[in-house]
Amino acid sequence: MKRFITLSSGSNGNCYCLSSGDHTILIDAGIGVRTIKKRLADHDIDIRSVEMILITHDHGDHVRGLGKLAQSLNVPIFTTSVLHNALTNCGYIDESLSGCVRVVRVGAVFEHRGVKFYPFEVPHDATQALGFYIDFCGTKITIMT
Repeated sequence: MKRFITLSSGSNGNCYCLSSGDHTILIDAGIGVRTIKKRLADHDIDIRSVEMILITHDHGDHVRGLGKLAQSLNVPIFTTSVLHNALTNCGYIDESLSGCVRVVRVGAVFEHRGVKFYPFEVPHDATQALGFYIDFCGTKITIMT
């Protein structure tokens, strides 16, 4: 069963989950690891099943928990080089997590374990803002924040 789950939305933090029997993907990490873990568990999803994190932009309510989450899960963070630099400079991730970052290009399709992603720019008052068109195992979804 494929699911899109809002773990948190709003100025206090944003975090979303795409899940199926084979994949668990987080979009943004604006809340803490414990909260993400609990809210995933409320939907019978183990946080250890998260295989990647997509980042839409560098506002704190979208990335506040990113560093600790990526460190505890040791999963790749997919974002552009522009956003990676902004996240590092703002302190949301540190240099020790740079190895987790997978740089994507706006307009260039990339694939992770059979799921296809097409990042595109979205107008927003951030360093750079991305939306993602996702082919999630045959189900197509577009995420814009």
